[in-house]
Amino acid sequence: MSTSLEGLGPRREAVGGAALVAAAIALLGTSVLEFAPGEARGDGDNPADSLRYLARFGDLYSYSGLALVAAGVALVVGVVAVHALARERRRSLGFDVASIFGLLAAGCFVVGGVMRMQANGTVPHIQTLDQKWGESAYLVVQIAGTQGLLSTGIFALCSWLVAASIVLARRGVRWPAVVAVFPVIVLLVLVGDLLAPSLAARLPGEGVFFSYIAAALFGMPASCAVVGMAVLLPRSLAKTHAALPVGR
Repeated sequence: MSTSLEGLGPRREAVGGAALVAAAIALLGTSVLEFAPGEARGDGDNPADSLRYLARFGDLYSYSGLALVAAGVALVVGVVAVHALARERRRSLGFDVASIFGLLAAGCFVVGGVMRMQANGTVPHIQTLDQKWGESAYLVVQIAGTQGLLSTGIFALCSWLVAASIVLARRGVRWPAVVAVFPVIVLLVLVGDLLAPSLAARLPGEGVFFSYIAAALFGMPASCAVVGMAVLLPRSLAKTHAALPVGR
């Protein structure tokens, strides 16, 4: 099958690439919206701080959830489109598994985003009934939504981004691999913390933490956008069409 894309009109390459770029923008928007108040955001793990944050900036928290939902939906389109493109050439178990990780990330972002959108109204209402209940309700959102769903989504998306970048690099489209270092940092920190907590405890805590935060909040969206552009940009479409399937 020819890899020439000239004259074929809108194709899955363009749709998938644009969706990945949109997902990257939405993910970046999630962080920008949540932390826009600066120091007024307080400690996200402190329920008292966070209840005050919701009282003053609850709309921003809801909008960050909406951006997270948008990222998840766009990611579904991007991952499915790229996977469909790959299967046109040759099926690969490795790419199938990587695509499942991408869809897992999308699902986590959607559910986590809905939790944030609902928290703005539900948590303050519960707080009016009892302060301790309100703090407990917020902690549910924080532990299940941020620490659970969002962390799982970040891990799954970084796994998919690394796999996509490796496949593209092996087939000649190497520039996405340059920013794949950010998802790699995220994966190393997450996996290292799980498998070797005693070693992680001896590392410089603040340095590792801020490296992880920077890579997850800014590097991961950058990597997603670059992978999307590798699929979207006309000059790289033909190369990418041949690159995506993993036949080895």
